[in-house]
Amino acid sequence: MYTMSNIKNLSLKIVAAERNVITSHQPTSFQKYPYVKLMYINNGEATLALKESSEKVSKNQILLLNPNVEYNWELKPDKQLEIIEVGIHGLEFSPMGETENEFTFHKQDDPDKDTSLFLELLLNEAATKKAGADEIIKRYIEIILIQLLRNEEFSIRNSLNKKNHKEIQTVKNFMKVNYHKNITLDDLVELVHINKFYLIRIFKQEVGMSPIDYLIHVRIDEAQKMLRNTNIAIADIAHLVGFQSPSHFSKTFRELSNLTPSQYRRQGNMPPTPPKD
Repeated sequence: MYTMSNIKNLSLKIVAAERNVITSHQPTSFQKYPYVKLMYINNGEATLALKESSEKVSKNQILLLNPNVEYNWELKPDKQLEIIEVGIHGLEFSPMGETENEFTFHKQDDPDKDTSLFLELLLNEAATKKAGADEIIKRYIEIILIQLLRNEEFSIRNSLNKKNHKEIQTVKNFMKVNYHKNITLDDLVELVHINKFYLIRIFKQEVGMSPIDYLIHVRIDEAQKMLRNTNIAIADIAHLVGFQSPSHFSKTFRELSNLTPSQYRRQGNMPPTPPKD
């Protein structure tokens, strides 16, 4: 899972970036693309029709469609929709939580027009094609993704290694259940019967961090829940979530939460750190 802190590690490729005007006179047929479509409604309103559902969209809204999602536009007579479309290869979206449900699209308002600003800058770079334009465009997309991730409604994963997703999910689920135990990389290798170095590589490609780093995030997440919801002593929490040393726990907690465990407990209800998918 890629988060606001490690989105830069995602291997993105921008395959299209353009303005489009959709009118009610254009023939409508379902279309799909092998990459994520990021669409921004500059003006107008319409209905995004999917195979199983539909969604009304209007000005200053952002739409994300996963790869291979079939859709078309439905407009009222003599109406038009002005949109910016960006095709992004190398990622897909999934819902927050433990489920692995099919995730087709996400809609979000952009009241401050922050996303609109970066998309305009992106289109300008794409049009000028100056040296370094590809890298600048990628950075703009990363900024937009970080802004969208702030709402914690979905997570992002690498779509280039989908064939390994089952093994990676097995490893993640094992760590979520057994985080309090002394888990080693060899334990994970034995679980999925994959070469150690290959497991590290594919896990990092899809999740954005190594298996052991993910385990640490899970432990800190569980510790945060205990700090918010119980009066268990901090030293005991350290052992309950799998840390052998309270001092190591406190050091790691501060690195990931920017607060000591005591400060976190005093501050009260705070959102847990990733991972959540």
